[in-house]
Amino acid sequence: MDNSIRQLDIGEMNTVSGGMKWTPVNNPDVIDARGGQFTALGLTFTVDLEGNITSITPR
Repeated sequence: MDNSIRQLDIGEMNTVSGGMKWTPVNNPDVIDARGGQFTALGLTFTVDLEGNITSITPR
């Protein structure tokens, strides 16, 4: 595997467009942005991808 950093040419862009690579991270300081958040009763609830509440903060 070539790990060098370079700009992709048009053929490579067509091959990889729309793809996504995800590597699981086990670090409590990393926020998983694929979840979401909602506000109720003056509090903001943040949820992960599976819908589990990960944090509650004042609005």
